[in-house]
Amino acid sequence: MSDLPFTLDQLRILKAIASEGSFKRAADSLYVSQPAVSLQVQNLERQLDVPLFDRGGRRAQLTEAGHLLLGYGDQILSLCQETCRALEDLQNLQGGTLIVGASQTTGTYLLPRMIGMFRQKYPDVAVQLHVHSTRRIAWSVANGQIDLAIVGGEIP
Repeated sequence: MSDLPFTLDQLRILKAIASEGSFKRAADSLYVSQPAVSLQVQNLERQLDVPLFDRGGRRAQLTEAGHLLLGYGDQILSLCQETCRALEDLQNLQGGTLIVGASQTTGTYLLPRMIGMFRQKYPDVAVQLHVHSTRRIAWSVANGQIDLAIVGGEIP
């Protein structure tokens, strides 16, 4: 399914080895066996067709390619963690933005009070209110520009 030559687990292993300085300590920190770590590194090096570690000394030393992959790998892993946090916050209504559309009357008289009550319950969720004609609000919903719409009357 994936066309990528590496997995997130392989990036985690690379990061742990670089941080811990050895395959054994990296394995311990990841709660896996040292042979499993070695196998993943071998697979990764084979998939990328480049050595990632100099294996001469007692410490696992990254090659230039290893440093390059580690830099990008750190960014990838950070972005994955940030994505998971954002999705969790959104699911728990702990963050994010709710875009609400409303027709003139509804947006002027009904929604300000309702949005105030919502903001008291979910203070970390930003709310954007867009007040337009019913026709324009319906178009915005259909085109994914707003998350929720409340209008009076029929939708054209």
